[in-house]
Amino acid sequence: MPYVTNDRVNVYYEVEEGGEPPLVFVHGWTANMNWWKEQRSYFAGKYKMVFVDNRGHGNSDKPVEYDYYRFENFVSDLDLVVKDAGLEKFILVGHSFGTMISMKYCVEHTEKVLALILIGGGTKIKTFHRLGYSFAKLFVSVSYKRSAEFVTRLAVGKRAEEVRKWILDQVMEYTPPYSAMNTYKTLTTVDLRDAAKRIDKPTLIIVGEEDALLPISKSEELSKLIKNSKLVVVKNAGHCVILEKPEDVNRSIEEFISKLKYKS
Repeated sequence: MPYVTNDRVNVYYEVEEGGEPPLVFVHGWTANMNWWKEQRSYFAGKYKMVFVDNRGHGNSDKPVEYDYYRFENFVSDLDLVVKDAGLEKFILVGHSFGTMISMKYCVEHTEKVLALILIGGGTKIKTFHRLGYSFAKLFVSVSYKRSAEFVTRLAVGKRAEEVRKWILDQVMEYTPPYSAMNTYKTLTTVDLRDAAKRIDKPTLIIVGEEDALLPISKSEELSKLIKNSKLVVVKNAGHCVILEKPEDVNRSIEEFISKLKYKS
């Protein structure tokens, strides 16, 4: 099982062999690489794929101290993973907080990124549904499961109860409360509006019509800031559109890649 080590933190990743261009998948807050199961199955054998478990999530190390969860650490983890996987140029696919990591990486390592696919993302999250970090921390300390149930209800659309139950189980199994809160503290301080303006790579932006965590307005803002971008709104889906409407997402990704002018 491949790991890279960044400042004593082991970051887990997996590789699916396939053709070019390679795809690198970066998940969001309290998630893990399993969130990409529908894309992994659909594109198996067609593209080489790399799936990352962000620090504090999945099978990666979960340090307790907040300093390990600073934004730049998530970005440098990603760079070490793609180097270890032997990738020189690739398409970055991010979901939620993963879109922020992907955008920052693209700005810092523009020569490596062929294109961006940003799903349920945004440039800035100042507060979480008007609840500040201190209130959220208190809520989690009282009952992590109840707070996770609250968030997972916001994370899916009206017709996705089975998906909600699945992601709740995943959160409870793979993301401890201190990891969730440390990452949350970081993601609410990130502001990538200026960075987004500097992105000139072909960019596909996908958002669920019923996204209550990072609503359509966030993706619309992204579309305006990133010059060479296309926005796709998926009906009857929420924030976890990659699990709720995988057929629509996969079709949009496939069409986008087919139009790229890619040379190996």
